[in-house]
Amino acid sequence: MEIKAANAEETIRCILDEEKMTQQDLADYTGLSLRIIKSIEAGKGNPSVSTLLKIAETLGLELQLK
Repeated sequence: MEIKAANAEETIRCILDEEKMTQQDLADYTGLSLRIIKSIEAGKGNPSVSTLLKIAETLGLELQLK
């Protein structure tokens, strides 16, 4: 899957739309709280690398840090 997005929140939003997943689905699959998922998708907060890694692994993405 190739997603061209400038940031994590845009990437997550695109994949959720493409996969017909809800924020709650992602929270359930990752074990993260819905509040954290909503915060990241809204571009608020500062998620840890481990949080981003859980999301990336769940969505089948490679996490690239710059």
